[in-house]
Amino acid sequence: MKKIILTLYLVVATLLGYAQQRKPNIILILADDLGYSDIGAYGSEISTPNLDRLANEGLKLTQFYNNSICAPTRASLITGQYQHKAGVGYFSNDLGLPAYQGYINSESLTIAEVLRLNGYITATSGKWHVSGKGKSLPWERGFDLVFPRVEKNADSGAPTFQEQTYSEGYPLEDSFSTEVINRQAEAFLDQIKTQDKPFFLYLAHTAPHWPLVALPQDIAKYKGRYDNGWEVIRQQRFERQKQLGMVSQATQPSLVDEDIYDWSRLSFDQKKLWSKKMEVFAAMVDRLDQTIGKLLDKLKDNGQLDNTLIVFLSDNGAPAEDLVRWYHGARINKGPVGTLGSYESQGKNWSYASNTPFKAFKDYTYEGGINTPFIAWFPGKIAKGVKQGTGHVIDLAPTFYDLVGAVYPKEYEGHKANALPGKSLLQVLFQDQDTVRRQEGLFWERAGNRAARIGKWKLVSSWPSYKWELYDLAQDPTERNDVAGQHHDVVSRLSTAYFQWAKENGVVDFAELEAKEPKSMKDFRESKVQEIPVPRNF
Repeated sequence: MKKIILTLYLVVATLLGYAQQRKPNIILILADDLGYSDIGAYGSEISTPNLDRLANEGLKLTQFYNNSICAPTRASLITGQYQHKAGVGYFSNDLGLPAYQGYINSESLTIAEVLRLNGYITATSGKWHVSGKGKSLPWERGFDLVFPRVEKNADSGAPTFQEQTYSEGYPLEDSFSTEVINRQAEAFLDQIKTQDKPFFLYLAHTAPHWPLVALPQDIAKYKGRYDNGWEVIRQQRFERQKQLGMVSQATQPSLVDEDIYDWSRLSFDQKKLWSKKMEVFAAMVDRLDQTIGKLLDKLKDNGQLDNTLIVFLSDNGAPAEDLVRWYHGARINKGPVGTLGSYESQGKNWSYASNTPFKAFKDYTYEGGINTPFIAWFPGKIAKGVKQGTGHVIDLAPTFYDLVGAVYPKEYEGHKANALPGKSLLQVLFQDQDTVRRQEGLFWERAGNRAARIGKWKLVSSWPSYKWELYDLAQDPTERNDVAGQHHDVVSRLSTAYFQWAKENGVVDFAELEAKEPKSMKDFRESKVQEIPVPRNF
């Protein structure tokens, strides 16, 4: 009798273990400051064959939203909460209010915490950036395996590694941050491959965030590629986006900002410098893609690939930051662009091309600041092709929980868990639904920049103006025509919804917080105002 009971126990245990194994693995890959059109599958000339493979074998969404800047996006991504509700309403700085404390609060459970409760091994490699004041570090928030254990600081959040270089000042491949972050993720996959548990890996790259530093062999691929300037690149990308079905044939690109330089009027030396900047940026994106290819090879070698959902996106649109202006030249021009001695940024001009076809940049709530490339890949299971989506980073946590049947607890370690405001994307990702169905809308606020979207309508205002602009994204996805004056009822309805959301999430009028804004971040905002040596109009 004992033998029979033991045999039955072993059979049940084996079946339970098998069922546990068959829960899908999940890999969430986040790029840093990657623009909407910076990968081949979204129109770029940059070589990204591995991401293009995931896109072609999987699903691309034309509309998927982040929070316009790094730390707030990461807080929402990893918790499924709006960033203010999670405690990171402004950045990883403490502005003296719970919604702006700069680190994830205890009531906002991370994906790692919830999935670990549901039998998952959890790992993260790369940029965390939601631990202001040294609180809510990743190993305190549900992650079993963590790299790095120390970030540069809570403000920048960018990991630093040994600065090994060639004699010319370019980094060595073995110490290049993109390679190091990915290599550690691969090591985690090796470490867990024999365990009878599914895994969740949050792979948060720092590329292609400034400073522009890349490997010389990657930069060489793009020599001369950008000598015709940003207007030409933007138009070429836009045409490819139409061919790829990312925009309709009727779509017009956004209107050019008045302070975008006129390439034809730059001097030879100015053109040479600007071309090199984009060559280095392209090299950073290229290397990011190469490491994703290595990750896919590792998954295949380990037998982990076929049961893994991979999601790829960016934390915000390409930036308009001018580091020469921001740092007053103090850390600039200590070496050629691309070396560890330089501290250059892509700048507004090239970001204008990176965010094709949209308006504006990182930190703004126009589409160029908040619309990210989004790829989901799951072999044999995902709904292949291109869909509208209209998802948001708050939707990923409920999607993952829905996918694996995870129970989201009402309480966790003595704290009442915040309800999840997002929607599951399963019907979009795995069935024939084209967009996420929600009636309550989506909302944004970052340093006074505000937006609300309900259906086709989007309401926007940019700090310090309180004036609302209204766009019909069904007819005008690139926000060319402000129709607020023709639709006062829509402005009233969306603004009422925005202020109700703001009240529920602890959002404070930025005028009350501006005095508490760190000087470095104020300089950051002001650095986006371009000095115009070659204006478009006299």
